[in-house]
Amino acid sequence: MDKLSIILASDEFERLQAASMMASVASVSGIDVNVFVTMGAMACFVKERVERKDFIKVGEVGRAVLLKKAPLYFDLLSQGRMMGSMKVYACSLALDLIEKKMDQLVPIFDEVAGVSTFLGIAEGGQVLFV
Repeated sequence: MDKLSIILASDEFERLQAASMMASVASVSGIDVNVFVTMGAMACFVKERVERKDFIKVGEVGRAVLLKKAPLYFDLLSQGRMMGSMKVYACSLALDLIEKKMDQLVPIFDEVAGVSTFLGIAEGGQVLFV
């Protein structure tokens, strides 16, 4: 596999953790990774919310992640960007819907993109929807 694109749409903490871990591991393993953050997931990247650790839908494993102070989803994506070949895109529609600007998000995004742009980026690779 040369290219992996992951669409993060869920606001469930464990889904964000798992997908971000897969993205990071794939990136540091030499796979080109593109992550598209959209819908409910976008609100989970708002700085204010992250600073308060105001996570929605945290299950048993998620509570253990928080208790053990393991790296969180945005940290995992940041590591994947720094140590491998990963780009993270913020969905333009989702940003409009939650009325946020890039400077209000955790600083892991490379750029804002629409769905059609991201589909072009993802073309020819494997796509996972989380």
